[in-house]
Amino acid sequence: MLVTYTAPNRAHHYPYARALHAAGCLRAFVSGFSRFSPRAPMPDLGDKLIRADHLQNVYLASMRLRAPEWLSNELAYRSKIWMDWKSERPARESDIFLFYSGAGFRTSSRLKGTRTLRMVEAVNSHVLVQQRIMTEEYKRLGLPMKEFHAREVARRVAEIETADAILCPSEFVRNSYVEQGIPKERIFKVPYGFEPQKSMPPSASRGTGFRVLYVGQISVRKGLRYLFQAFEALRHPGKELVIVGPTTGVTGIADLQPPAGTKFLGVLKGEALAEAYRSATAFVLPSIEEGLGLVSGEALSFGLPVIATLNTGGTDLFDEGVEGFHVPIRDPAAIAEKLQMLADDPGLLARMSAAAFARTQSIASHEQTARNLVENLREALHTLKK
Repeated sequence: MLVTYTAPNRAHHYPYARALHAAGCLRAFVSGFSRFSPRAPMPDLGDKLIRADHLQNVYLASMRLRAPEWLSNELAYRSKIWMDWKSERPARESDIFLFYSGAGFRTSSRLKGTRTLRMVEAVNSHVLVQQRIMTEEYKRLGLPMKEFHAREVARRVAEIETADAILCPSEFVRNSYVEQGIPKERIFKVPYGFEPQKSMPPSASRGTGFRVLYVGQISVRKGLRYLFQAFEALRHPGKELVIVGPTTGVTGIADLQPPAGTKFLGVLKGEALAEAYRSATAFVLPSIEEGLGLVSGEALSFGLPVIATLNTGGTDLFDEGVEGFHVPIRDPAAIAEKLQMLADDPGLLARMSAAAFARTQSIASHEQTARNLVENLREALHTLKK
């Protein structure tokens, strides 16, 4: 089995490409990740790495220079089209063409009727589901809608209709595609891996208060306003809310006064981020849409009970009432109820904390996830191209 893999970012894509290479399956890795980044080199792949970052670099420059949003969106759209163009030749020599959503329509269409299986990698819910959720959210907040790129949406929908299979990271994402009429047997699920902590942080590192942690962007999609409202309702004399992450243009919380006890720490990395996890009591991910929130996995690995919405892929990471709680989107009362349970019951908090850490010892590492990927690709090839 030979695979051409096309992806614009680094994230889990680099580990996936390396896993395919280690398994002897990689024909080419077409990468849009900027070659100028110090994290870009992949010497182990040799000539199997094809850089297609030309327009991606222009797009990144437009973001740094604060170019008009329409221009940056257009560059992002065309950057994926350029990756698509660079993919056709190696994809024709492959058994599977695996491509990031938006980066493979041309090649996939031209491979119709050939032996090559065409698989879209979906990191988020179906684009029409995303569009519906976000349109609803902006309307609820009375904000001018940040419009989806119309040609990008049309391209992604066409890719899904053209492709033989979908690769997704969570049950939430899979269900969004089933909701849009994609047969379940065409959808293959491989949750992302991460490296868990090797030992449970000492309870003394958490202090005597009740510190709630959030890690991620400050944006409309992340639903922070619902966490603010839940935290306001929490009754605890030593409560704190710690927000870690960058601020985007439209935050969804500009009309709210942050609750008393809220701290914004900005972007943290390395030991500083680890310390934020170690000193927290519980973790909340209130997003209204994301494919699989790996910050939940990171929090579990530090022994934090997690409260996450059903639209974050959390059901693939932890069980309800064991390591944390799953709540509906846009439901601050549900978040507040679970936080209050943890604040009022030290025994429950201790049990969930221990269970959270234990759970991450069995969640797939990057290496295991990579093996799962190869197995799923083989299964897709066997079942859909037999």
